[in-house]
Amino acid sequence: MPPRRFNGPQLMRARRAVDVSRRELAAAVGAKSQAIVGDWEAERTFPAGEKLPAIARGVRADIDVLFPREGACDLADLRCDAGYAQFAAAEALQISKYSLSRAERGARRLNEEWIAPLAALYGVDEDELLAAQRRSFGEEVPAPTPAALPPLTQALRALVGDRFPDGAPTPDTIAAGVNSEAGTEVVRGDQVEALLRGIPAERVFGGARVARAVAITGMAGYFGVSVLHLDDDPESRVLDDLRYLASRYDVDLAARSGEGGVTPEMISLLSGLLSPGRANLSET
Repeated sequence: MPPRRFNGPQLMRARRAVDVSRRELAAAVGAKSQAIVGDWEAERTFPAGEKLPAIARGVRADIDVLFPREGACDLADLRCDAGYAQFAAAEALQISKYSLSRAERGARRLNEEWIAPLAALYGVDEDELLAAQRRSFGEEVPAPTPAALPPLTQALRALVGDRFPDGAPTPDTIAAGVNSEAGTEVVRGDQVEALLRGIPAERVFGGARVARAVAITGMAGYFGVSVLHLDDDPESRVLDDLRYLASRYDVDLAARSGEGGVTPEMISLLSGLLSPGRANLSET
């Protein structure tokens, strides 16, 4: 199966974005020195596949965003995604490394009694483990039915197609354009690629709503569309903006009497901002 794609410069950008030093990342993944992390980022050397989950966690990134894979997993892929070296997985199951190696190489299938404990060790169900084993033996396994694409992915794909009818630029190129428009780095190439592939925004940005909102604002500016055109959760976005306005102008957003609704002060503020003379509106 295709291994996960490793991109050293993207790792460096992801690490710097969360203010993690090379020394801290090395300690988090059990590397002997920060020089090893530097070699990964310069792509002089590459980490073992089973190190990638720990590296992604160390920079607070989703592994499918930072290290994408095209295609379904075989047995070796499942093991690496669970963060186990071959000898460690065999030791955990109290089986020989040779037996596990033969199954991963498609030489001899796993013993029946190993299926359940190995699936539990890898954090998958037994059917997924058996499908991975079939792929290790070169068998065709039907791909699972794809889920519906998130609205943000659909909108981005449409915008890329409309803006670049002769061929889409690389995700890195799109990210560079977005960051130039925003005046600072708000999105990385691997994140743009993940959004285009259909990974939900909350996974791409690790649940960080501020980072997600800033990135969507930058992308909207780059493509010349409204932020709401791209936001897949416009209600939350509008509510966040209203809360920001209430805080900035020191007014209550919601009535406190238990009746609900927007306060008269907030309605007055919004009316002033929407009026032609809003530039004359002074902060309270």
